Amino acid sequence: MNPEAIIDILFHFITYTIFAYSVLLLLSYIFIGLFSIGETRKYMRKNQFTDYRVLAASVHAPSVSVLAPAYNEGKTIVENVRSLLSIYYTHLEVIVINDGSKDDGLEQLIAAYDLEKTEMFIDVKLPCKEIKAVYKSRNSIYHKLLVVDKVNGGKADALNAGINVSSNDILVCIDVDCILEQDALLKMIKPFMEQTDKRVIATGGVVRIANSCIIEDGRLIKVKLAEDYLPRIQILEYIRAFLLGRMAWTRLNGLMLISGAFGAFDKEIAVKCGGYNHNTVGEDMELVVRMRRYMEEKNEPYVVTYIPDPLCWTEAPSTFRILGRQRNRWIRGTYETLKFHKVMFFNPRYRLLGMLSYPYWFFFEMCAPVVEFLGFIGFFIFALTGYLDWQFFIAFLLFITCFGYLYSAFAILMEVLTFNQYKRRVDIFRLLITGLSEPFYYHPFVVWSAIRGYLDLIKKKKGWGEMTRQGFTKKKNTVIAGTVVPVNPAVTASVPEPEAKDEEGWVMETKIIPAIGRSRMFLNKSFRYYVQHALILLLLLVCARVFELVYDNIQHGTAPLFGKVILSAALKDLAFFFRTITICYPLFVLLYAIHQPVARWFFIILSLFIVLIQLGLSFYFVSTLVPLGADLWGYSKAEIRQTVGSAGSINAASIAMFIAAVLMIISAFVFLPRQRRNNKWLVRLFFILCLLSLSRASESVQEEMPGQEYSNLLSVNKSWFFYSESYRHFFPTEAGVDIYSAAYTGRIPDGTADTALASYRYIDENNFPFLHTTDSTLDVLSPFFNRSPRAPDIVILLVEGLGRAFTNKGAYLGNFTPFLDSLSDKSLYWENFLSAGGRTFAALPSIMGSLPFASQGFSELGNAMPEHFSLINLAAGNGYRTSFYYGGDAHFDFMDTYMEKNHISSVNDEKTFPAGYIKMPGENGFSWGYGDKELFRRYLQVQPTSAQPSLNVLLTVSTHNPFLINEQDKYLQAFEQRMQYLGFTDDLKKQSRNYSRQYASILFTDDALRDFFAQYSQRPDFSNTVFLITGDHRMPEIPMSTKLDRYHVPLIIYSPLLKRTAKFSSVSSHFDITPSLLAWMKKSYNWHVPDSVSWIGSGLDTARTFRNIHAYPLKQTKTDLNDFVMGEYMVSGDNFFRINNNMGLSPENDNARQRALIDAFANFRSRNEKFIRTNKIVPDSLLRKYLP
Repeated sequence: MNPEAIIDILFHFITYTIFAYSVLLLLSYIFIGLFSIGETRKYMRKNQFTDYRVLAASVHAPSVSVLAPAYNEGKTIVENVRSLLSIYYTHLEVIVINDGSKDDGLEQLIAAYDLEKTEMFIDVKLPCKEIKAVYKSRNSIYHKLLVVDKVNGGKADALNAGINVSSNDILVCIDVDCILEQDALLKMIKPFMEQTDKRVIATGGVVRIANSCIIEDGRLIKVKLAEDYLPRIQILEYIRAFLLGRMAWTRLNGLMLISGAFGAFDKEIAVKCGGYNHNTVGEDMELVVRMRRYMEEKNEPYVVTYIPDPLCWTEAPSTFRILGRQRNRWIRGTYETLKFHKVMFFNPRYRLLGMLSYPYWFFFEMCAPVVEFLGFIGFFIFALTGYLDWQFFIAFLLFITCFGYLYSAFAILMEVLTFNQYKRRVDIFRLLITGLSEPFYYHPFVVWSAIRGYLDLIKKKKGWGEMTRQGFTKKKNTVIAGTVVPVNPAVTASVPEPEAKDEEGWVMETKIIPAIGRSRMFLNKSFRYYVQHALILLLLLVCARVFELVYDNIQHGTAPLFGKVILSAALKDLAFFFRTITICYPLFVLLYAIHQPVARWFFIILSLFIVLIQLGLSFYFVSTLVPLGADLWGYSKAEIRQTVGSAGSINAASIAMFIAAVLMIISAFVFLPRQRRNNKWLVRLFFILCLLSLSRASESVQEEMPGQEYSNLLSVNKSWFFYSESYRHFFPTEAGVDIYSAAYTGRIPDGTADTALASYRYIDENNFPFLHTTDSTLDVLSPFFNRSPRAPDIVILLVEGLGRAFTNKGAYLGNFTPFLDSLSDKSLYWENFLSAGGRTFAALPSIMGSLPFASQGFSELGNAMPEHFSLINLAAGNGYRTSFYYGGDAHFDFMDTYMEKNHISSVNDEKTFPAGYIKMPGENGFSWGYGDKELFRRYLQVQPTSAQPSLNVLLTVSTHNPFLINEQDKYLQAFEQRMQYLGFTDDLKKQSRNYSRQYASILFTDDALRDFFAQYSQRPDFSNTVFLITGDHRMPEIPMSTKLDRYHVPLIIYSPLLKRTAKFSSVSSHFDITPSLLAWMKKSYNWHVPDSVSWIGSGLDTARTFRNIHAYPLKQTKTDLNDFVMGEYMVSGDNFFRINNNMGLSPENDNARQRALIDAFANFRSRNEKFIRTNKIVPDSLLRKYLP
């Protein structure tokens, strides 16, 4: 076998071994995380009402001996012993063992606690070094204190000496430098009193890090997050280890380690096992394992528990030197413990201990540093020899890193949800940020320290060096009394009296000015380094924009005004880039001051997120033609999963693109040359542009638009849009209302339509902000209908995405609804009709109830929706049977909740469809549900014909993204034929084919409606039925021409009862449907309806010519309320338009009219805010009068 073959086999063996090892390790972490949740919840439920004062005073409470070995702990020993003496417990003795310290710790204790030597018989049960003396206090206040002075023999020997001196039943072993909570001992001892069937042999307590905490007189006064990096990253490590790891193993009763810093043991079992082992540096773990082994071999039932409460606070190493010694000791202790008890390895005699706990510690605690270190060496070897698969390696590394960070974030979340020691949000944020550096900075050092521990084992080195403490108290400047400084008279006489110097000037010259100079040099150096990396980020953002433009061009063709789009997009991207790097620089410079590599990797990771988010937002826009804003925060996780899954966005290609993007970003920072120093003029230019980015100029650049709506949206920087909209969502600012304006007072200036919103007479604005009187006799529909003997059935067909842009004659994209077009000629048809929202969430509340939006849509209130009037419940109150039909999941957008709140008779969605119905095709296994033909077939099969009148609402779904229908090929061909029929030019055909699936779905739905009406006409109730057809909003996946185009839908009212047909060019909206239907039903069929309502709309306008007598707020997304129409004008954000007779928009410069719309819009928002606060829409007394 040649050497290359051997290397190849070795490479694959190592690769797959490390991969399998990593998978098992990650699975074990998942198992630990999940198991810890249950155990922690169990503990909190069990102990939330425990009164520990009863336990402390109980005569049945076991007696406790606290053992605290001390070696060179002089800096903290007095206050730490004071902390131990303050423990709240009755049967207690505190034994401090001075293990031959070289400092003055013993002298401090003698002086502080008035100690004296005492003659004491010591029952030596365990071997230990010579005990020189035992001290007790002459002060009765400290009667619980014993101090043992002995020859140095190590921690294990000191603890054995303490056990020999102790006289109580339970041993509590702690590090003397620890600070205990007042109730720590009570919580530790409680498990010993609870168990009856199993003997508790040991209990551990959670140890937390006290660095930077405020400690006075041995007591923890205030918990603070550590200021220094090393203690802070150890806080995160301790939270993971104690709150997740220890608790999970406790649940399994497989715990092998109790921290030497704080643990309680059954003295009898500990002595029978031989006490602490002198031959290991991991005496704490070894004792627990030996006690467990003893109980297993004796076949006695037992348990080892852990307390998740933060009971003990200790000082963590704050230097890498001390930290390295600590981790060196830990790994050696683990190895020695497992070696001493190797007989248990996969030995079924020891049950869970031998079959699970021991193997876990062997493979994933002891071997992990070796595997990581060998993997690191193997990486270099295989990289140099060309065997490394870089794509797999980087993807795998990123996955492991992300998993580790998410695991840390989960641990932080557990801490926040349980004991929440760090109250400030900024502390939690700092912990999360600190966790980002762990894989690249802290963890490699820990691994290397463990490797050094193994090297020390090979060298048979026993010690690990002194663990020097800084102490909890700050050093103070002291003056030693009685110190005399000799004076030489001759010298004094020869030296002239110095002139009194200017103290202020001296400080300025020697302190302040040099400090300023050093700061300037540091900032200059850090900024140059920052610019060096920022240039790479700028290059990546340019690549992201190029991808967006190219991808958009492939999907949708060349956008109108493409040259202006490129120029506008470049300026907006630059504005976003400089604003972003300016905001991030302060954090970068702080990390740079700590450690330059940390700052560098922070910027790389930050850039990775920035660019990936930018790419994701670009992909979203090209797919939907709508930039993603704060509407993301308006949907639940289930709704997002359903939307993304059904759209087929997650597939092999998108995953490959994601991996490629990650590789490109990382490679850019790793491989692009950074040796060349930045030109000083470039740095200065960056500095100036960063300052400008904080001014209003950045916002002005973002507001510049090429002109056409689709081009405007394409030019927008998607990240800027998303972040700014999200910021406004989470930190909203109330728009100011001019209370003296005409729109606010209702005095409309000449030339402005008399809008209903301004002229309503409100009844109780403070409690019911939208409640107003209405003239329910203002009926505009009865002149068009014959009166039938029985009240008519009402069928409302709400068609997903049915926009006026492609519906009926005059559609600027072409008429792709031939049936609806023919039906409109036999109907009442409003060609300039508006939806209330840009998504489906607004359709049902506005159509059925003419309701305000609340915060994220009325139906999003869910179960908190207040009782209100609607067409549904008023119909039910007048003897109607009501029903709702939808081919998808009716819980989406809380549609089912809204219907149930209106006491609807039945809700029929995909869950109620029986076998025999075919769902729409889906991508990646996701489907929106049943197509429109199946929905109509289901309705016609189950909807009875009876003497009782009915109101039925049907919502279609076939024209929803991803536009997959069951007869795809048939309707794609129908699309081609329709373009030919409409006389499209070749260029127009080419452009339209970019949206072939959208147009095919429209033709499919049009055919489904044709079949529906054909079959319905055969029913006996057809002649007494009124049909309303409208769109929930305009389909956004075909480019829009204006802001208003998103809301422009048709309204068709068809019925055999019609006297005459008509086409109306006046503007009405979804808000007007219910008021007009109720007025008609009251006049023609004597419906009992209220005269005090909370309608937003005032009723349909039946003027034949173009006009708008209404005022409407329009909500594009759940979180985006920026559009308002009043009269023939529209305000959208900061833009003001005039509406022409084909619903197009042209920019308008009329400050008076613009101010009138802004104030009227602010008036609505003010009422909407009141409604959000009060959640009141209609008085209960009014509801009881009209509702069943």
